[in-house]
Amino acid sequence: MQNIQSIKPVGSILLIVLLTSCAVNRSLNLSIDSSQKAALIESPFRTAKGVADELNKQFKYRSLYLFDLDSILTANKRDTIYLQENYDYICFGCPADYVAMFIDSSLITYKLKIPDKKYKENHTVLSKYLEDNDGYLYYDILELRNQIRHVEKWNQNPEKFGTDECFDGGHTLDTIIFPSGKIESMYMRCWVPKDFRKKL
Repeated sequence: MQNIQSIKPVGSILLIVLLTSCAVNRSLNLSIDSSQKAALIESPFRTAKGVADELNKQFKYRSLYLFDLDSILTANKRDTIYLQENYDYICFGCPADYVAMFIDSSLITYKLKIPDKKYKENHTVLSKYLEDNDGYLYYDILELRNQIRHVEKWNQNPEKFGTDECFDGGHTLDTIIFPSGKIESMYMRCWVPKDFRKKL
């Protein structure tokens, strides 16, 4: 009987921690969702208007990796966190099929497995030039990182990076979470690598 009584307070503490964590995660999810919807409204891309259903779906699916994001934020309170959620251009009202979180030189990616409705997680350490072991350069993250460092309103001119004049290419929401807790987003359509970018 004494052992059972000693377990009860521990169970109560765990329940309180769990409920607190859920409340924090929901608040974070709401903040990201609000920032992204504002980015759609402000976007110069005409395709932005058709992505609202995807964001509503992602609000639910984000719970699959929200605990990881909250853990990263807790462990890196002085760092800026980059979150990218990419949507397939031919799947209307679908959740993001690819998600990436970037902090310092660490990249965590999630690929959606459709039948299971789950994300497969992968951790990668990138070089200082943001290149992985296979030689793939994450040029979009590199350029956005530089933009955020040097331009106050980094997300006001997305046409500098991409174009609506394309037949494929994903719809991407780039969300930055600053150490202050401020969250800013940008809707991107058909990001064009800098070396191939024409003056838009």
